[in-house]
Amino acid sequence: MTASNCVLVAGATGRAGRLVVKELLKRGYNVRALMVRPFDAPETSGLSGVEFADGDLASVPVLERAMQGAQYVISALGSKKPFSGSENNKIDNMGNQNLARAAQAQGLRHIVVISSIGAGNSRDAVSCMYRWPMLSVLKAKTRSEDFIRSCGIDYTIIRPGGYTDEDIADEIAFGEGGRITGRVKRAQIARVCVDALENPSMKNRTFEVVARARVREGREQFIITLQ
Repeated sequence: MTASNCVLVAGATGRAGRLVVKELLKRGYNVRALMVRPFDAPETSGLSGVEFADGDLASVPVLERAMQGAQYVISALGSKKPFSGSENNKIDNMGNQNLARAAQAQGLRHIVVISSIGAGNSRDAVSCMYRWPMLSVLKAKTRSEDFIRSCGIDYTIIRPGGYTDEDIADEIAFGEGGRITGRVKRAQIARVCVDALENPSMKNRTFEVVARARVREGREQFIITLQ
């Protein structure tokens, strides 16, 4: 696999990660899927044309080896146990931190991380009813966001709204500053992740991303326009 446009995708076997892979392949990227046992599903159907690399989220040297020859990283990592503080810290926090450390050490160009509305300064964009049971995972995502912004590698952090499988229009609404929320399709998030690799105006920024048709009422004035 050539290095000219190789993207390592962490979380590639998850629902959002598979769509990220699909979008990358559609745009002509070479894709390498990071396989982390036991978190990644052994089922890899639908990932044809993808290279696989074994990974260990606790080991920066192992992650560095998986990144050799790549130029970009997209992280769709997410704990499957959102109420488990230890797993949230292992995956959503330290997993993403170690990806960033490895990417920086390998001289990669850009890391894109899927976080969540409710993390960081978007805390008040979600209701207490949602935030309280998700507090552990949101804290973990906040810590990883803070690290990624400070570690010296070019980054884009994407905070999706609540995922939906509704058949809604594809137009996307962006916020910056933690004030919009709403619903979004995973395919829209996948598209934004790949856009971030190609649009210089998205570099070193953190965005809330929702479907324009599902922006929560009263938050429309906080939608921003990207160049």
